[in-house]
Amino acid sequence: MTASAVGPETTAPNDPLPVPTESADPLTPTRPTPSATTPPPSTPATVSPTPAPTPPTPAATTATADPGSVAGSCERTLTAYPVLAPGASGPAVRALQCFLNDADYGPVAVDGVYGAQTRAAVKRVEATYEGPAPQPGRIDSGTWVLLIARSLGTATLEQGAKGPDVTTLQRALRAAGATVTVDGVFGAATKRAVQRLQDANRIGADGVVGEETLFLLKMGATIG
Repeated sequence: MTASAVGPETTAPNDPLPVPTESADPLTPTRPTPSATTPPPSTPATVSPTPAPTPPTPAATTATADPGSVAGSCERTLTAYPVLAPGASGPAVRALQCFLNDADYGPVAVDGVYGAQTRAAVKRVEATYEGPAPQPGRIDSGTWVLLIARSLGTATLEQGAKGPDVTTLQRALRAAGATVTVDGVFGAATKRAVQRLQDANRIGADGVVGEETLFLLKMGATIG
């Protein structure tokens, strides 16, 4: 038997070599590797100069005016409340101007001169009358009483009472013709003055300033 020579093993030229492949594990996602970054150069901090403290501005002070006055001081208590007419001047006119402001007929400058501004305020008073003013511009005892009493509240006043309302009542009684001390204390003399007013106007003279007496005062009632 004749041995045949065995040569090296040959691969068929048409048989392609297998290409190795890699498959990613679907359960293990691949994270990208962060690249190293170089931080930017730091900028030196700028220090602002601290401003010098500003001294506080002193608050403006305003002189406190007497209530009811417009650029003028008020003295409402007079020894008597005289008849006034346009052109008059003096302390009584100043008191009139204060009472006009108190009663909301102003504003009136408290300058002690019965001029055009004061006359205009008095016209507003006269417009509240049921009829025309008998003597336009004239301030008589009844006008004084109603202007002063306009500042009274609604509380009943009687002997033993004290305070601003009693002071106002006493001024009104003085303007109505009574002789009474204006001291803010409702004493026996004030009670007698109230009784005189009540008697002169034909209401019960009990000396108590209740609703009816307050109404009379605010309407300008006088003793006579």
